[in-house]
Amino acid sequence: MARAPQRIVEAAIIERIGPVTAHDLLAMSDDSWGLLRDQITDRRNGKDGLVAKCMACECEVYIRAPKSRGIPRPAFWHYSGSDQSCPWYQGRNLNPDEARAAQYEGRQESLFHRQMCEQVGELVALDDRYIVHTVAEYLPPTDNEHGRYPDIYVEWEDYGPFAVEFQMSGTFQTEISARCKHYEREGIPLLWILFGIETLGDLPQSFVDVIRRHRGNAFVLDPAAIAASREQKTLLLSCYLRNANGELDPPMLVRFDGLTVPRSKLPYHEDRIVKPHLDKIDEIRGPWFAALKKWKDRFKRLNDLDRPESLLLAAAFSIVATAASGKVVNYASEQSSISAMLNTYLHNGDFARYTNLLTRLIENTTIGPSIKSTVWEHTRRHSDDDQADENSPEWRLLRRLLPEAFNPVLREELLYLDALPNWVRI
Repeated sequence: MARAPQRIVEAAIIERIGPVTAHDLLAMSDDSWGLLRDQITDRRNGKDGLVAKCMACECEVYIRAPKSRGIPRPAFWHYSGSDQSCPWYQGRNLNPDEARAAQYEGRQESLFHRQMCEQVGELVALDDRYIVHTVAEYLPPTDNEHGRYPDIYVEWEDYGPFAVEFQMSGTFQTEISARCKHYEREGIPLLWILFGIETLGDLPQSFVDVIRRHRGNAFVLDPAAIAASREQKTLLLSCYLRNANGELDPPMLVRFDGLTVPRSKLPYHEDRIVKPHLDKIDEIRGPWFAALKKWKDRFKRLNDLDRPESLLLAAAFSIVATAASGKVVNYASEQSSISAMLNTYLHNGDFARYTNLLTRLIENTTIGPSIKSTVWEHTRRHSDDDQADENSPEWRLLRRLLPEAFNPVLREELLYLDALPNWVRI
């Protein structure tokens, strides 16, 4: 019997980003849709994050990532309790308690999981700073409505408390998010230790989600880490770093107290998400900055662009460079201010087709408040009806070169990761 085709949510509206289609989602990198998935689920568990709503029924949706031939294929999915009359509704979802009970044959925890938690407790107690630890005991809240039962809760003198979650099997994204946001609000570092990663081929999506939240780091308590912990009398872990191919490099031993703890309170040894993002952006636009510094005759082409496009790009990079440095950098003219440069080209008609584009750029950069009112007057007076839009070659070029200002998905990623450059206006 032929299987009925699966309904999908064909498009969702995401807060601060706008409409994202199912096709857009599939075209994103794993990090891009993964970070969106994190933020949408985080919002469901607290105040931070993003709201995504189905464009057909306006019920909230999340991003699910079932695998097809071993490859995760992200899709929007309705939460349980959504409008069943929606043409894109997929049906009832299994809740986390039901799934966990089925996983452990009716129990909420496996015996081996308990033994491994106690192993972590034994190792943290070797440290001279050790005060106390608990296993699966209630931790009252300080900044949350409810407390939690961390797998392991530890207090070290002169270090502070931290929590450890020992993940042996598939965990719902909602559960991962709830724990991460809880401990972030409590100001307690949270370390996820993964079990069995050494022998897995394709990682389950729950492991991928945890590794991404740890900035591309996977932490494992294996025999080498246990032996090193006992030798050094503190907690050490085997850390697998995700490489540029999305695979995990061979593990290295790292001390827990040597990890970097960001605002999210999810420690990492080396950031394998932010730096590659920023390096890729710099690699793309670096040659353009170099060309602009040599571009003295402004009637000549810049990298084969026609004169209006050359002037536009020079003005855009001037706006960004000035916002970043705090002093005037003008690649487009000899004038001593960005406002004067913009006024000249607007009055002459060179930027008549680009007023919407320039407005977007200025509004998204910290230079905005310093732009003189005459610039806004000129954008109204000298604006063509035929404007370059987001599908125009000029807009697409600047979106590629200055994605922090023109790519809302990347902008939200960097904001989420505390990595927006200083020139971007939030």
